[in-house]
Amino acid sequence: MAESQFYSVERVAVEYLSSLGPTKRASDQAVILRFVRWFGRQRGVQAIKGRDVDTYCQMIQPNEAGALRGFLSYTYKKGLSVRGLASQVKAKKEPREPARVATGPSEPVVVTEEGLQILRAELDELKEQRLLLTEQVRKAAADKDFRENAPLQAAREQKSHVEGRIQELEATIASATTVPNSGRNAAVCLGDTVNLKDLSTGGKVTYKLVDSREASPARGKLSSSSPIGRAIMGKRIGQEIEFSAPGGTFKYLLESIDQPGRA
Repeated sequence: MAESQFYSVERVAVEYLSSLGPTKRASDQAVILRFVRWFGRQRGVQAIKGRDVDTYCQMIQPNEAGALRGFLSYTYKKGLSVRGLASQVKAKKEPREPARVATGPSEPVVVTEEGLQILRAELDELKEQRLLLTEQVRKAAADKDFRENAPLQAAREQKSHVEGRIQELEATIASATTVPNSGRNAAVCLGDTVNLKDLSTGGKVTYKLVDSREASPARGKLSSSSPIGRAIMGKRIGQEIEFSAPGGTFKYLLESIDQPGRA
């Protein structure tokens, strides 16, 4: 069927929604149609690639994943898309980079006060974990047969990972400055929470603009250096924001800005 006919994403989405019960359809419809519009209504469902799903998942909330996963599973069962797309729908974790060895002055890091507190809490927790891992390594090393000492190897690997993360956090915190709560104007700045309205669908989304080190799209924390973040930064209430995606260019209206420390 998939080989002899062209199936647009919009057509398959309508068929899928029609197959759902009233309650499920009501809860999933907005999520699925938003993906359809983002990808491009008249693009073939066969054109959906893993990279498209990965990119889109950076902009969804955790409670939207199930609806999108169900739709992509349906396209595969119908023989209209490749295997594995549904399994890629998940909350994304920020990649952890290996600790860097400083070769000069640290690059300034601008974070929100909330973000700095989170980083400090993580550092304290990891330092406690390091003590426990050190003791685990000592106990595992007491077994003189190193040839098949899996516990020792596992403890050393975990301790190495923790040490690297501690170094990274210490470097970040040492060079971090926080966003001031005073002297702000009405334009969007780092640390602000913005409320946007989709000018095509009327749907609304909320994001907090943060440094890339704090970013977690699944939790509504958007990196100010991301394509969407760059489009939002500096805008004022009432201005339109354009964002490009595989399905075209989309427009949003900046309805309000919640700024830290402002009544």
